[in-house]
Amino acid sequence: MGLRDSIAQGALRRVHVLLVETPGWAEVRMAVEGELRLRGWKAATSPADADILVVCGAPGHELASVCARVWSQMPGPRSRVTVDVTRDVSTALDSAADELGDDDAQRRDARARPTSMPQGLDEHSSVDHAGMDHPGMPGMDHSGMDHSDMPGMDHSGMATHDHTTMSGPSGIPLASGAPDRDGLEMDVLHVPLGPVLPHWHAGLVVDCVLHGDVIGQAEAKVLPAAGVPVGLPPDGSAGGEQRRVVVRNCDQAARVLALAGWPSAATRAQRIRDAALVGAALADLGAQLESLVRTVGRSRLLRWTLRGIPAAIGAVGSGEPVTVRERMLDLLREAAQSAGGASERHAASDVASQQELLRALPALIEGTDVATARLIIAAASLDTASLAISGAMRHE
Repeated sequence: MGLRDSIAQGALRRVHVLLVETPGWAEVRMAVEGELRLRGWKAATSPADADILVVCGAPGHELASVCARVWSQMPGPRSRVTVDVTRDVSTALDSAADELGDDDAQRRDARARPTSMPQGLDEHSSVDHAGMDHPGMPGMDHSGMDHSDMPGMDHSGMATHDHTTMSGPSGIPLASGAPDRDGLEMDVLHVPLGPVLPHWHAGLVVDCVLHGDVIGQAEAKVLPAAGVPVGLPPDGSAGGEQRRVVVRNCDQAARVLALAGWPSAATRAQRIRDAALVGAALADLGAQLESLVRTVGRSRLLRWTLRGIPAAIGAVGSGEPVTVRERMLDLLREAAQSAGGASERHAASDVASQQELLRALPALIEGTDVATARLIIAAASLDTASLAISGAMRHE
């Protein structure tokens, strides 16, 4: 094996994978995350950080367009696969790794990439040279030209020109200004959060108007899928309802823990979730969950990190408003109770209540910074699969 092959093999042991989850394919996404941990691969945080793009499920037109844009932003060498069912996860990742190490395939991909510069920057002849001084170039010195007698060339009124309406490179709009909460003028940017973000609800897009780093206005929507979503284990399976609660709650708690900066605790919750998915004994998982609840509940640092951040809904079994930390602990306690054999059935959240929660999210995150908003959204029990189905039905 030569030096080139050795470097390639070393790179394939540290692959970064960017996940795009279609609403309704949560189980496939969880299976991919579990397989990544087994292989020692890492989850990418952005297209620039990714080697492989894994699309879980069948995205609708809007989400497919997002996937195409993300794919165009990934540097080479790169690979892309789509996974629809959990049994295909390992094979799909093997195929992606093979393509990543295939020199011929990567050269073909590189040649197929567009090479043109952004519109408006590709033609040097389209640049207006008026007022430009080119020293050393014969006939190109404009320093001695007097435009005072030329009609239409008076620039005296440009002092009042509003540059906030001007566009930057490739037509990207520049930031405008607006008063901040303290009365100072801050930059205002229109920024969408999602649908491709780590620890984010599938298909969720929150269009934000940022005043500096604070969300001034927000609007939330869910991008639909193109196919019929695949759910979690059915109620008819062994311990079906209890197992569903363990999987769902551990997945949601892991998101909050990861965003709060505690990756080891998030990984513990994910491992319990994955064990429940493959049929591990619920009694054993209950003991692990009780240990995790004690660890998380005793953490003073986590209490300080999440202090005062409101949750989107109240504590389990009550209508009282709670914080994100209390909501996360409620999720873990509920999972532990279900794993321990609690027989009470949890009413499925209907589409109407999910739509109400989606409409309530913007008011909760307005006035917060982006990091706080992501914690609030992660703690929200948002079923984007049901929202995506209802949205697709309305558009048919």
